[in-house]
Amino acid sequence: MYYSLGDLFWLFLLILAAWYFWAGMAAKDRVRRIVKAHCADTGVQLLDDTVMLHRTRLKRDRSGQVRLQRQYEFEFTSTGERRYGGIAVLHGQRITQIQLSPFHLA
Repeated sequence: MYYSLGDLFWLFLLILAAWYFWAGMAAKDRVRRIVKAHCADTGVQLLDDTVMLHRTRLKRDRSGQVRLQRQYEFEFTSTGERRYGGIAVLHGQRITQIQLSPFHLA
């Protein structure tokens, strides 16, 4: 059985899309675990136990290699009354930033 160049192209695109989806799910789970631990260390509670992908782009890391940078948003609470926002940035396989918006202390 022979495949044409067009068939190989579509097969490559399908494999690339599957890889992107799988890698995105693994990255999201990793960020969720790290953000949950960071919130616990800070004394706040991660709401809904979830993070949401906000932006994906290509960006160079410190060594000059181009890697995917994913920015996730999440919500947390400090008193249980109000929701506050936060962001986490995953650059390649490393968390480069976790930022919590200003919040009230109990």
